[in-house]
Amino acid sequence: MLGGARIRLEMSDEALAQLTARIGFAAPKVTTMPSTLRYRSTSGNGCHAFERHDSLRDDGIEVIGSTIDDLVDDMHLSIALHATDDVFVHAGVVAWNGVAILLPGRSLAGKSTLVHELVRAGATYLSDEYARITSSGEIAPYPRPLQLRTATGRRLVDPHAVGDVAEVPCVPALVVFTHHRTGAAFEPVVVSPAQAALELFDNTVIAKVAPGRAFKAVAHVARVAVAVRTDRGESADAASSILTLLDKEVVAS
Repeated sequence: MLGGARIRLEMSDEALAQLTARIGFAAPKVTTMPSTLRYRSTSGNGCHAFERHDSLRDDGIEVIGSTIDDLVDDMHLSIALHATDDVFVHAGVVAWNGVAILLPGRSLAGKSTLVHELVRAGATYLSDEYARITSSGEIAPYPRPLQLRTATGRRLVDPHAVGDVAEVPCVPALVVFTHHRTGAAFEPVVVSPAQAALELFDNTVIAKVAPGRAFKAVAHVARVAVAVRTDRGESADAASSILTLLDKEVVAS
């Protein structure tokens, strides 16, 4: 069980050991409760593959790839989709002075690069992909390896090698809706709580399968955190501006 997601794994001991090493940060537990999705490894005609059976997606068997990387990538989304304890939002998250900064956005939005720069600047890492909203409205860590894109693919970076990694949930304080634009200045404009909630909801993994639970979670974040929107230039400059902005908001409050 991972984050309340009950996943059945049918694979070799070797594959299971590799998988456990890669998702150990999520503190998987053994459970006797019925599973809600299944992964299994198959072999035939000299080929090996991992399959997924997930009733929340296609309710059929789908081949997701042949490597542990393929399996782990797919499982991250499965954990977020089937989690019963928390609500997962596509967002990078760091903590600064004990409160959380959320950077909503889907894949290829540049979240990981910006999170990487924020951690290098002294922020504490929670996640480069998911804001994990707890039932109490805090943001819990989901510290998977940072996935930085390169000209030839991607590079996995242990967040402990970059800076501090959070171990406890943090209260959300700032939501930054931002996109990279070459040469852009960091000029944040306040977003209303209602609009922030709608945009966070649009990035919520369970928006279609459990919209009520999803909206309740993001509405709480939108009420307690300041939300802004801005273009940004280079990630290092944006990281400094984001931390300065949060410091100003804390003083103002």
